[in-house]
Amino acid sequence: MSERLSKEVWTQNICSGCGLCIAACSKQILGWNGESHPTLNPPNKHVGYTELPLDACSFCQRFCEEVCPRLETFTPYDPLLITAGRARGPIMTSAPNGVIQSILAPARSNGLIDGVIMLDLDPWELKPIGKIASYVEEIVACLGPQALWAPVLELLNEAVYQRHMQDLAILGPPCVAQAIRKLKRSNNTRLRPYIDSIRITISTFCTGIYFPEFVDEILIKQNGISPDKVMRLEESPDRNHIGAVLWDGSQHLISRQEAEQYTRPGCAVCDDLLGESADLIVGKIGAPPDSSTIIVRSRIGETFLHNAVRVNLLEIVKGVDEKLLEQAAKEKRKRDPGMERKELRILMLDALADPVKRNEAIQQFIRVYRTPVRSGPDEIAQSDCTGC
Repeated sequence: MSERLSKEVWTQNICSGCGLCIAACSKQILGWNGESHPTLNPPNKHVGYTELPLDACSFCQRFCEEVCPRLETFTPYDPLLITAGRARGPIMTSAPNGVIQSILAPARSNGLIDGVIMLDLDPWELKPIGKIASYVEEIVACLGPQALWAPVLELLNEAVYQRHMQDLAILGPPCVAQAIRKLKRSNNTRLRPYIDSIRITISTFCTGIYFPEFVDEILIKQNGISPDKVMRLEESPDRNHIGAVLWDGSQHLISRQEAEQYTRPGCAVCDDLLGESADLIVGKIGAPPDSSTIIVRSRIGETFLHNAVRVNLLEIVKGVDEKLLEQAAKEKRKRDPGMERKELRILMLDALADPVKRNEAIQQFIRVYRTPVRSGPDEIAQSDCTGC
C-alpha cells in the first residue's frame, strides 16, 4: 500500500469513496469495512503454530496511488456546449437521471457503448448500490444516482475482466470522473485494460454525497417516510434542500443543514460542482423550467448528446442561466474547512447575545465537525446539547 495514500488521504479523511483504488489493487487486499475510506486486509501466513500477516505491498507498483483523485489538483475542462434538455419517449421527464437515461439508452442501442457502470438505488430500501447495466432495459430500469454514496468503481474489474466490456460509460458524481481522469493520465501499461475500456464519463451536479444512513435516520426515523413510497431523491434548485419525491406526486423537503451531518467527510475538500473532469454533465442548476442543464466538455460527450437528439429521445431546450451556473460553482470553490470554521466562530459569538441564533450555531457546529446526532429521551432532544 502507498504510504502517501495513507498519510495524505486516509488519515486526512479526504477520501472521495470512488472505489477505484480497490479495483486497481493488484493484490486485491483493499476493501471497505464500514469506514470512510478503504482498509488494508493483508493475507496471513502460517508458520507452525504462528500466524503472521504478509507484507504484500513492499514490491507493489502502487496502483492505488496512481489512480487516487485526491492526490492531484485538476484544471477544469472547458465546456464545448452548455444547453438544456428533457427526455422524450415513453416517459417524458426533465429530471437529470431521466435525461441521462435518454442519452445512454440510444448509445447502447447504436453500439457506442456495451455497458454502463453506475450508481443506482434499491427502490424498496433506498440503499445505494453500484450496478453494471449491459442492456437497454437495465439502463432504463435504473433509478440512477440519488446523492447517496456507494463505491461504484469497485465494479470495474467485473466489467473489464469477467464481462469483457470494451466500451464502458461511467456514471457517478464528479469525484468519480476525476478518478477516471487520473487513471487515463497513467503511463503504467498494467492499467491499460482499464484505460482502453472506458469510453465516456457522465456526472451529475454535486454539492456533496451522503452516507446511506441518511435514509434510515432522516427519512425513516425522523420523518416517518417508508422507503418504498419514495420515487427519487433530488436536490432543490436553490441547493438548500434535499427533496424526497414520493410516488403519489408529493414532495418532502429536508434542509441541507439537517442532512449534512451524513455527508462524506471527503466532500469537504471537493470544489467541483459542475463535473469539470467529466465528458458530459447533467443537473438542475440554471435550467429553464421543465428541463435539466447539460454541459458537454469533450467531443465524445458531444457525440453522445447528438445521438440522443437524432433518435428523438432528447429534446433540446434553450435558455440556460450561465451566470447562475458560474455563481454556484464559485460558491462551492470558496467553501473550505478553514472558512467554514471561521464563519462558525462568528456565529457562535452572535449566539451568545442572541438566543434565536443558538440553534443555528448548533446545526452549523454539527455540519462542520460532523458531530453525530444521537437519539435519546425527549428531554435530551429538546436541550441545547449537540450530541457530542
